[in-house]
Amino acid sequence: MTTKRRGAALFAVLTAGALALTACGSDDGGTEEEPGANRTEEPADDEGTQPGTITVAVDSEYTAYNDLTAAGNGTWNEYVHNGTKGSFWSYGEDGSVVRNEEFGTYEKTSDDPLTVEYTYADDAVWSDGEPIDCDDFLLEWAAMSGKMVDGEGANIFDPSSTNGYALVEKPECAHGDKTITVVYTEPYIDWELIFEGGEVPAHIVAQENGLTSEELVTAIAEDDIATLQPAAEFWNTFWQFNPGELPPPEMIPSSGPYIHDSWVAGQSLTVKANPEWWGTPPKTETIVLRLLDSDQQVAALQNGEVDLINPSNPTPDVAAQLNQLAEGGPYTVESGGNLTWSHIDLQQGEGRVFEPLEVRQAFAKCVPRQLIVDNLVKPANPDAVVQDLREFFPVDEDYEDARAQAFPEDMYGELDIEGAQQLLQQAGVETPVKVTLMHADDPVRNELAALVKSECDKAGFEVTDFTPPDWGERLTGQPGSYDATMFGWAGSGNIASGQSLYVSTGDQNPYGYANEEVDKLWDEVVTSADREAARVKLAEIEALLWEDVFNIPLYTNANIYAYSSEIEGVVVNAAQTGATFNMDEWSRTSG
Repeated sequence: MTTKRRGAALFAVLTAGALALTACGSDDGGTEEEPGANRTEEPADDEGTQPGTITVAVDSEYTAYNDLTAAGNGTWNEYVHNGTKGSFWSYGEDGSVVRNEEFGTYEKTSDDPLTVEYTYADDAVWSDGEPIDCDDFLLEWAAMSGKMVDGEGANIFDPSSTNGYALVEKPECAHGDKTITVVYTEPYIDWELIFEGGEVPAHIVAQENGLTSEELVTAIAEDDIATLQPAAEFWNTFWQFNPGELPPPEMIPSSGPYIHDSWVAGQSLTVKANPEWWGTPPKTETIVLRLLDSDQQVAALQNGEVDLINPSNPTPDVAAQLNQLAEGGPYTVESGGNLTWSHIDLQQGEGRVFEPLEVRQAFAKCVPRQLIVDNLVKPANPDAVVQDLREFFPVDEDYEDARAQAFPEDMYGELDIEGAQQLLQQAGVETPVKVTLMHADDPVRNELAALVKSECDKAGFEVTDFTPPDWGERLTGQPGSYDATMFGWAGSGNIASGQSLYVSTGDQNPYGYANEEVDKLWDEVVTSADREAARVKLAEIEALLWEDVFNIPLYTNANIYAYSSEIEGVVVNAAQTGATFNMDEWSRTSG
């Protein structure tokens, strides 16, 4: 699976172990242009919505309508919300920012202080007919800013991250306003990647807690924590789902071109065209997201069960099957760049196995990174390389320069069992050092874990595979249940979102990692007004992360699409939003 990193800075995407991040991002080459500036989404030809169904395979079950929470922040939810939630901006196919001016507009009106004015479209409404306005915007800020705290100083909301939002003063608007002014206390490099605007309906939060929308807005404006506390608890928990258990439609209104329709646990989730959508109509009436493991998807495409597949982290067998599809038949097979990457993270707090630096160094030396790439990634992507950095991707123009500055190749450039043994001896720890390696029960992750065990056991470790079905929840909720964990982070074109993964108080750092210099440099990156200068500091951070062995980067995941030649509008997408990022543009030419 993968965790996603959404605009501001949400936790990583779980792809057969990936989380959606708020962190790792790639830049588009370090230009001076503001992210997304002068770019607008090109509207599709307005031919109306055509009847019919297109089915796309996904490898993870839907879990939450509110994907701004720590628990709900994952690409598996984004696959659905690409259609059911509108926003001021979205990620384009290359991770760049695309403005959605049918939803609303925004403009930076001042650099000192940084000030941004947002304006919702006059006809922007939730699918239940309620206006999308200041109420929803203000609730997003309250939930994500970290500034709504109780008498003990604890945040009453449970956001995936407060990155960016924490620098925003309380937005200036009144109940029902369509225009909102946002003022930052400091510059913020990814200011454009903060407010989405159509995530959670304030009127539902209000009514379910005995409030009017105006009363909810007043409570936020007046920091009325007593009134907000039950509303925050509802925001935190109500929209987290068991498989197949959708609440009534009125509880999950849409702000995008599609609405939730039905959900069969373990099988599929269906969305249909939103009759209240005010923008360009989606091209196809019904989209079905069919739940299938990556190794089942090729057969499902050939059998006509699905129209489109994008198997995450494909096994060598799946890659071979896709290569056969590409040789002929009624299918289109395409590949492209990817901003999702796999890694191993280490618990290093007091008393943990990886607390001693030498033990972390030894593990980094014995993980067979090149063997992993050769065996598991190159069959699907012959150009695959070992990824040596975390905030820079091999596709980035500045990757090699940053790598030369930050990566200690003489230390970790090659598998070194003898060196690992010597480091464990220096650490004075009893061997074998027992390591519980947690990951999703997925063919690629299982084989990857076997390769790690094979080599690291030779070095003096004893690696135990741990694949609990709730591994994603354990990641931050039960960090004591594992010593190392392996998954993927889905990146995007942002810079600041990585902060919460690495800083000592980061919402997405459950590993006990702390380095004051890293914290300081991240603060400088986040408040920089110069993207090129910020990436220079990122390289300094990378060097420190390797010095400390924060984690072990492995590789960029392969990114292959295969779909029926009857389907038009499919675009290979490198960003965390996945294949469905433009589902409203898919159409069928026949059948």
